[in-house]
Amino acid sequence: MGNTMSKLWGLGLALALLVMATDKGPDLFQAAQPAPGTLKWRFQLGQTEYIVASSPAIGADGTIYFGAAAGSLTEVGSFYALNPDGTLKWRFQQPDEPLPLGGWSSPAIGADGTIYFGAENFYLYALNPDGTMKWRFGTGLSIYSSPAIGADGTIYIGSADYRLYALAPDGKKKWHFQTGYSIISSPAIGPDGTIYFGSQDFHLYSLNPDGTLKWRFKTEGLVDSSPAIGADGTIYFGSTDDHLYALNPDGTLKWRFKAASNIDSSPAIGPDGTIYFGSWDGYFYALNPDGALKWRFKTEDVHGVDFSSPAVGADGIIYFGSALGGYFYALAPDGKEKWRFNTGYPINSSPAIVADGTVYFGVGRYLYALHSSSLGLADSPWPMFHHDLQHTGRASTPGK
Repeated sequence: MGNTMSKLWGLGLALALLVMATDKGPDLFQAAQPAPGTLKWRFQLGQTEYIVASSPAIGADGTIYFGAAAGSLTEVGSFYALNPDGTLKWRFQQPDEPLPLGGWSSPAIGADGTIYFGAENFYLYALNPDGTMKWRFGTGLSIYSSPAIGADGTIYIGSADYRLYALAPDGKKKWHFQTGYSIISSPAIGPDGTIYFGSQDFHLYSLNPDGTLKWRFKTEGLVDSSPAIGADGTIYFGSTDDHLYALNPDGTLKWRFKAASNIDSSPAIGPDGTIYFGSWDGYFYALNPDGALKWRFKTEDVHGVDFSSPAVGADGIIYFGSALGGYFYALAPDGKEKWRFNTGYPINSSPAIVADGTVYFGVGRYLYALHSSSLGLADSPWPMFHHDLQHTGRASTPGK
């Protein structure tokens, strides 16, 4: 009898707890979930590398790909592949190269799993998913631009040698287009195959898929910001003339918004068409689709946001890093701060958000993984740097 009563009492207690959890307070079960903004893991670079400025791309199997710059011209940079738990999958190096491998170019992943990235040693690399080299293509100077991948598999990449290159999937050159100065901006591809990119010759360029000039638009500063493309085909980008520009698909000015300093950060677009970007003036901005200021957020950094471009989560939360202050921020859609994470180092890497809520970004000698409440990216025309987790830089076709 005593045993039976004990079992009944235990069952009653379990049922009571279940009722409390489901009807009165799901926090009982949610309490075990890690709080947004807390560290999941961080991966430390090798001894010869000093910074992760590259933004991580995510493979179909969850593999995280990124490059790391070398500490000096005599040391060796690396390209990394990590498992989702933060353990090393493989590391690619070219120790015999006269210039470092790693750099600022972020990887892009092709439909067949091939990983493409540029390097300071003048080459664009194509690696197989197992980390072996497929091919490499030499340009005339270092590559800081990140590759974009067309619907037909064509790879587009800018170089400091003033040229934008188009390569076939086998690494053969299809064509190149000459600008007036270095190309740091990463190309974006419109639904019709038009290629958009900026140059340090003060222009944003629009090219046809065959490499011929469609149009170019002149700003009053360097265009290192990478373009984002809206649902209606509007092209958004920043310039060191302190403006964020919105251009019509025919290259005419739609509007421009003036900040108080350079805009190198590349914009992201929310589900409602809000345009998000950072500036060197210490603020992070949200603009309405007509170019009017929606809100601005003051960072704890006099230099604000450099090259870290925002990512918008499925729940509308916006993530970005600050230039010198070393804070990684999460903001609500109304511009209120949700949380911040202090890394202690300048953040130039742009975040990636995966379906389980993990946010990846690089800073200093680490690749960070943080917990968040965002279960993947927002359903928007351009929710992050270079459009998607694979960094294709290719706008979605309307209706698809």
